[in-house]
Amino acid sequence: MKKWGLWLLVGVTSLGLVGCQSRGQAHQAAKKMTSSRSASASSSVTKPKTPKAKAAKSQTTKPVPAAPFKQIAQSTMGHLKGQNAVFIQTTAGQTLSWHNRSQKAASDIKLFILATVYRQVAAGKFDLAATYTLREADKVGGTGNLQAQAAGTRVTNRELLKDMMTVSDNTATNIIIREVGGLAAVNQEIKRLGATQTVLRRKMMDQKALAAGRDNETSARDLGNLLMKIWRHQLISRSADTAILKLMAANTNHTKLPKLVPASRQIYNKTGEFDTYGVENDAAIFARGKQAVVVVALSQNGELSQQIPAMNQLGKRVDAAVFH
Repeated sequence: MKKWGLWLLVGVTSLGLVGCQSRGQAHQAAKKMTSSRSASASSSVTKPKTPKAKAAKSQTTKPVPAAPFKQIAQSTMGHLKGQNAVFIQTTAGQTLSWHNRSQKAASDIKLFILATVYRQVAAGKFDLAATYTLREADKVGGTGNLQAQAAGTRVTNRELLKDMMTVSDNTATNIIIREVGGLAAVNQEIKRLGATQTVLRRKMMDQKALAAGRDNETSARDLGNLLMKIWRHQLISRSADTAILKLMAANTNHTKLPKLVPASRQIYNKTGEFDTYGVENDAAIFARGKQAVVVVALSQNGELSQQIPAMNQLGKRVDAAVFH
């Protein structure tokens, strides 16, 4: 009996120990499950923060609707005769392309010639300090003062470029076109820029080309995209784009888009006009500090008495919508 009692006691004790171990393991397992649930609960609380953060980021980068610009374009340029187009883009992302089409470029084509020059300057193919000797055959009519200079006058390429951009000198422009490699070189740069509605088909004042139906064309959108690239220093380089802006800031014709804009605004622009075809164009940047808006207006087959006041109001109202 004692022997069986002893074995019974050992068995019970062993079972008790096993039970204790099982309860301990169960307790540890329960503890782990509790921890896991706590961690899972904690994770479920923090997860919604990620989409909220993404949503907030998305809201800050989303372009502002351009609805006010459409109304401004229609109310200022919509009643004009002929073909009229407007392009507006702000550094905040607002964009309007209104009645965009390929139209007569007039002197606004000179912006693409300017881009070609600075592309070649950056590549070491064009020397701004080099001098050119004016020939009688170089002289053409229209805008500019170089045509009044005596043959044999020496000018630097930098001076020719300044004349082309500040007073829209046609003689200087034709010399520059030839110096960069002709129409083909400029059109190659136009294509590289992705300007699909722009082409240089003739030099300035080439009446034979005009009679044959060959004219220079561009669009409000092509010009607007070019100006925004220049403003953002995304055209060629910071130094080249800054030099282009400096030339545009020295333009002497502010009778169109910039006329009613506050004097405190920094203006960069290039106009174009061709009375024979009722053409009045202007491509401008209005800036205040780092904030800027590109405004382009093209009008052809219209009347000067209507076109200029319309552009005055367009520039004024766009400026007010952006900066006030």
